[in-house]
Amino acid sequence: MKELRFKEYYDRVLGSWIGRIVGDFVGAPVELKSQKYIKKKYGEISYYPEPINLDYVNDDEMYEIVALLALEKHGINLKAKDIAREWVNLLKNENFIFTAEKIAFNNLKSGIFPPKSGILNNFYYDFIGAQMRADIWGQITPGCPELAKKFAEMDGSISHAGIGIEGEVYIAILISQAFFEPIIRQNIEFAFDFIPKEEESLYSNMIKRAINLYEQYPKNFRKARNILIRNYWQKVLIEKVIEGSKDFPIERRVILKSLIGGVHVLPNIGIIILSLLYGSEDKDDPLGRSICAAAMMGLDTDCNCGNIGAIIGTQLGAEKIPPKWKDPLQDSFSTYVRGYEKWKISELAQRITNIGEKIITDKANNFIKIKK
Repeated sequence: MKELRFKEYYDRVLGSWIGRIVGDFVGAPVELKSQKYIKKKYGEISYYPEPINLDYVNDDEMYEIVALLALEKHGINLKAKDIAREWVNLLKNENFIFTAEKIAFNNLKSGIFPPKSGILNNFYYDFIGAQMRADIWGQITPGCPELAKKFAEMDGSISHAGIGIEGEVYIAILISQAFFEPIIRQNIEFAFDFIPKEEESLYSNMIKRAINLYEQYPKNFRKARNILIRNYWQKVLIEKVIEGSKDFPIERRVILKSLIGGVHVLPNIGIIILSLLYGSEDKDDPLGRSICAAAMMGLDTDCNCGNIGAIIGTQLGAEKIPPKWKDPLQDSFSTYVRGYEKWKISELAQRITNIGEKIITDKANNFIKIKK
């Protein structure tokens, strides 16, 4: 049986949220910018690319805040519909709801609930949004991958389908296991067992391709990234993604080609895997190295850096995160969630830990113990 002391559990959740917010501030200034632009303006990124503005709000985390509030309101046996209703109640600024979430939000306001809300007229059902908001489901299920998967699938169904939901499951399990698995390569391979691995699974294939490229080019993350994105994603996988969505092929083709897939789940999970592997080589600061590598690789950098920060932050815990990353945050965090705009990161972590303790006690008491 696994054991986790409550104090350590809290420190790991706090580390996860510090890591996520660090990732936001590193990734946001270079979001969807080209590698050439990023390198010209910022060079080799090793710190926050721009000064920290504590009033800055990133839209990515608001869904996880809503999920926490839904858990507190409806209890740990809540359904996807409960979370969906809180989206409508609490997401105050529709100008910061995008792609799959935007279409799902409009579906919800029309009385169309999950799983239909995630697929009806939704050209973006396999974009990055569900993967982006996966962290909390791993945080509340430490060492319980099956539970992490169940919660992530439920949440993902609000706005996504197919490999879009696979992305949320995979990241949630990486975080769930990070409480007990300190070696990132082993965690990546363990979580791989919880997503489809058939030959036609594009998500699994992207992960495998990223691992193989890391092994081929262990000292050159840019070369591995460019082969992965230019030669594999843009030349092979985009067409497979389009072929697999027969309900709206014309619209999908236009959307994917115009964006070059910058906010699609597949190239971004590839970058996350590469960043985690390259970053793990830095024994002094794996968090900073992983996040900065992802920022330099481009695409949806705030989402990717946020997920990476949450994963490595869970492994390390708050106490082991270097002060250069956590001190500028001043335990401060802002969101677009109505009535919950300002947070202390420490308070947020405490409330998530309290929910997680309830889930472990109720659903996994024979498998893991949270000790006072």
